[in-house]
Amino acid sequence: MARAWLHWFAVPAGLGLIACGAAPEEARFPNRPIEIVSWATPGGPSDLLARALAEAAPDYFEGQRVSVMTRQGGAGAVGMQYLRGRAGDPHVLGVFTASGTVNMATGRIPFAPTDFTPILRIQVDPFLVAVREDSPFQTLGDLFAVARERPGEVSMSGFGAASAHFLGFQRLRAAAGDPDVRWIAYEGSGDAVVAALGGHTDAVHTNYNIVREHLRAGTMRVLAVALPLTALRDTPVYVGEGYDLAPVHWRGVVGPPGLAPEVRADLRERLLATIRAAGFQEYMARAAMEYAVMDDSDAFGDWIAEEVETSRALLGRLGLLVNE
Repeated sequence: MARAWLHWFAVPAGLGLIACGAAPEEARFPNRPIEIVSWATPGGPSDLLARALAEAAPDYFEGQRVSVMTRQGGAGAVGMQYLRGRAGDPHVLGVFTASGTVNMATGRIPFAPTDFTPILRIQVDPFLVAVREDSPFQTLGDLFAVARERPGEVSMSGFGAASAHFLGFQRLRAAAGDPDVRWIAYEGSGDAVVAALGGHTDAVHTNYNIVREHLRAGTMRVLAVALPLTALRDTPVYVGEGYDLAPVHWRGVVGPPGLAPEVRADLRERLLATIRAAGFQEYMARAAMEYAVMDDSDAFGDWIAEEVETSRALLGRLGLLVNE
C-alpha cells in the first residue's frame, strides 16, 4: 500500500515563535548570523531553496544575517562533515534532500540520519514520466505494455545511475510488474530531457520544473505524475493509473547533532514563519513546488530514516550497494 505520509500544507497565519526570554546575551538565540549549508550544485533546486530561505529568514531570526555556504564534494560528504562538526550550534543549518538519503543508503558517504537533527521538511517535487508530443505512448500502461512485448527495447532517460531519480523509477517499474525498460543515465536532468526530445530515448523520468517549458511549447507531454500538481491538474496520477506508490524528490532543513529539544522547537517555529512569508511563497510558486510539512520534527526524522532503509533494500535487490 502507498504510505499516507504526505501532509499537503497550507502554511497558516499566526504561528507564534518560542520566546527566548531574558537570557544572558551569550545564551540568547540567535546571537550571531545564521549559516545555511548547501552541498548541492549552485543554481539547482536544492541550492535555490537554500537561497530562498536565506532571503526570507532574517525577519524571523531577530534580524540576523542569513547566508548560504556552499560546500560541495564527495556526494555531499564535505557539507555533511562540516554540519556534523558543529554539534549543538543552532546557528548552522543544512538543506537535506532525498539524494542525501540515497547516498547514505549506497554507502557512498559515511553518515547516518542520526548524525543530524531533523527540523522541518518543506517541499516535495513529484517525479513524472514525459514523452515527446509525437510519441506513440499515450499512457504509462502503453509504455509498459510495449516493454513487456519487446524486452529491452523501451528506454527511459533520467539523472544518475543510482540516484533518487533512478530509484523513483525503479519503484514505479516494480509496481508495474518489472517490465524490461532500459534506464539510460545522464549527468543532469536537463540532458535527460534533451535525450528524450531528440529521440535518443523513448521517455524521460524527471520533475515538472525540468520539463515545464517544453510542455508550454507543446513539444512534450506528461504520461503521469506521482502526486497531484497544481500545474498539472488534468494529468493522471500514478495511483489512478493502477500504480500504488508516490515517489518524490523532497527537501527540508536539518541541524547539527546535539541540539536541545527546546532549541529544535524554536528553530522549527522560526522556519515555519519563514516559509509563510510572501517572498518565500512566491519562490515556491515559481519553482512549481508543493509544500509538504510533516506533523513535527520527529516525524521528519522517522521519514529520513525510512527513506534510507527503503533505498538500501532496493539498491541491494538491484546489486548497487557500494560495499557488496
